[in-house]
Amino acid sequence: MDIHDLPPAAERPFEILVRKAGGEGPALDVLQDLSVEMGIDLQHGLTGLVPDQVVAAIALIRSGMSPESVSSSLTWQEFEGFCAGVLKACGYLVKTNIVLTKPRRQLDIFAESQTLALSVDCKHWGKSFSGSVLEQAAASQIERTELYKRKKKVKTPVLPVILTLLASPVKEALGVPVVPIFALRDFAVSVSRFDEGLVII
Repeated sequence: MDIHDLPPAAERPFEILVRKAGGEGPALDVLQDLSVEMGIDLQHGLTGLVPDQVVAAIALIRSGMSPESVSSSLTWQEFEGFCAGVLKACGYLVKTNIVLTKPRRQLDIFAESQTLALSVDCKHWGKSFSGSVLEQAAASQIERTELYKRKKKVKTPVLPVILTLLASPVKEALGVPVVPIFALRDFAVSVSRFDEGLVII
C-alpha cells in the first residue's frame, strides 16, 4: 500500500494538523517541538521544514484524536521508513524489508550496532491490542529473528522488538520489548543485551 492506495478522501495527518492548529506555521511548530521531545531531526527542504506525516500522526493522537482514524491516513511504508530513519540517526546500520526463503519470512527492519542488533517488527495497528495478540506477534518475531540470524550467520547478539504506533500497557511479551514509536529513540540508545528479562538471540 502506498500513498495512492489511501482512500481518495483521506486527509493526510499533516493536513489535519494544519486545520487543528490553525495554520501551517503553528502546525510546523508542533512538529518541531515534538521532534525535539523525541530526539529526532526533521527533514529540511529548499523552502524549509518538510512535514513528516508520522510525527504529525503522533501529534494528532497525543491531542486526543482517535488512533484508528490517524492510523488509516498513514501508509505502512511511511511508518517503517520513519522507524528506520530514527534507528539510523541513533547510529545503527539499517536494512529494511528483508525477505528470507525456505521458509519464506520477512523482517521489517534489521538494525545493527557494534554490540547489539535489533530485529524490528513494525505494527501499524490503529487499535489497542490484547496481551494474547502481542504474544503471538512476539513468538513470530522470535522465530523470524532466529531464522535470519542462522541463515545470515549474524555474530552480534540480536534482540527481537515489536514497534507500535500506539503506547501499550504491555511493555514486553515473551521477553520481546513492545516499544511505542514516540519512545523509539530513547529505547534504541539505552537498550543493552544485558537488560534483564529480554530474549537475546
